[in-house]
Amino acid sequence: MTYKEAFYKGFDAANKNIMLPLIKIVTAYTLLIGFVTVLIIPVIVAALVFGMGIFTSLKDLNINNIGELLSTKYLLLAGVAALIVLLYILLASLLALYIYGAECGMIARGIKEPGFKFTMKAFFIEGKRFFGPVLWFTSIVWTAASIIILLIAASVFPLRSIINTVEGANHSLSTFITILSILAGAVIILFLSTGTFAVTLYGTAMMVFKGVRPMQASNDAVRFIFKRPSAFGFYMLCVVIYFAVNIMIVGSYVGVAMIPVIGTVLILPYQILVQAVQYYLGILFIAVLFSYYYSAEGLGEGAISGMSTTSIDISPQVSAPELSLPPQAGLDEGVH
Repeated sequence: MTYKEAFYKGFDAANKNIMLPLIKIVTAYTLLIGFVTVLIIPVIVAALVFGMGIFTSLKDLNINNIGELLSTKYLLLAGVAALIVLLYILLASLLALYIYGAECGMIARGIKEPGFKFTMKAFFIEGKRFFGPVLWFTSIVWTAASIIILLIAASVFPLRSIINTVEGANHSLSTFITILSILAGAVIILFLSTGTFAVTLYGTAMMVFKGVRPMQASNDAVRFIFKRPSAFGFYMLCVVIYFAVNIMIVGSYVGVAMIPVIGTVLILPYQILVQAVQYYLGILFIAVLFSYYYSAEGLGEGAISGMSTTSIDISPQVSAPELSLPPQAGLDEGVH
C-alpha cells in the first residue's frame, strides 16, 4: 500500500464514522452549558448575595492588597470557585479521553471491517473498552514528555552561567552561543512536541489493533518511529495538511463574519458548520495515520514502502503443484 492508498483508506474509515463529529459537537456544547451552570450562574448568585463589592475588590486587585483580599469574606467563595473549576477540568479531561478512546476504537473497526457500520452501542462499547488503557497510556507519555521539558528548562541556568562567563572574555562568542542555544532549544521543543503527539497516536494504534498494554505501547511506539523514519515523515505531512486546511477554514469564517448584515445572521450556524468540519478533519487525521500503521505493520492487505506512489504487487506467489506419475507396469508381466 502506498501513501496515497493510506489516505484513501483513511477517508473510507472516517466516512464510515461520520457520526463522530456530531457526537463531539454535542459533547462540546454540553460541557459549555455545564460550565455556565456550575460556575458562572453560581458566581452571579453569590455576587447578588454578598453584594457587588466582590467585583470591585477583584477589579482593584494588585500585589499590595492581595493579602487583605484573601483575609476577607470572599476567601471561601474564591476557594469554592477554584475547586469547582478544578473538578470541571478533571471531568472534561476524563470525558475527552473516553471519547478519544471510543473514536479510535471505531476508526480501527472501520479500517479492519469492510462492512462496518457505525452504531452508538458500538461507540459506548469501544469507549468502555479503551478508556482505561488510553488514560494510563497518555499519562505515561505526557509525564515522560514533561520530565524532559523540565530537564531542558533546568539546563538553562548552567548555560546562562557559561554565557555570562564567556561574555566577559569574548562578546562575539557569547552572542554566538546565545543564538545557537536559542535555535537548538526551539528545534528540540519542536521535535519533542511533535514527537510526543506522534508517539501518542501510533501508540494508541498499537493498543487498538494489537491489544498491547500501555507501557509496552509507549516503548513500541518510540521504537516504531525510530525504526521507520518514514512514519514520522508521514505524520508531519498529515500535520502540515491538517493545519493548512484549518487556516483556510478559519479564513472563510472571518470572511463570512465581515459580510454586513448577512454575516451577523449566518455567523452562528456557520460557526457550528466550521466546528463540524474541524472535528471531521481531526477524525480523518487519526484515520489516515491508523491506516498507515495498519499497513506498515503488515496487518492489512499491503505494506507501505518508502515514498513510492506506485502500487506494490503483494499477491502471493503460488508454485505449480508437482505431478506424480503412477508406476508403470513391468514389461515382464503377462496377461493371464
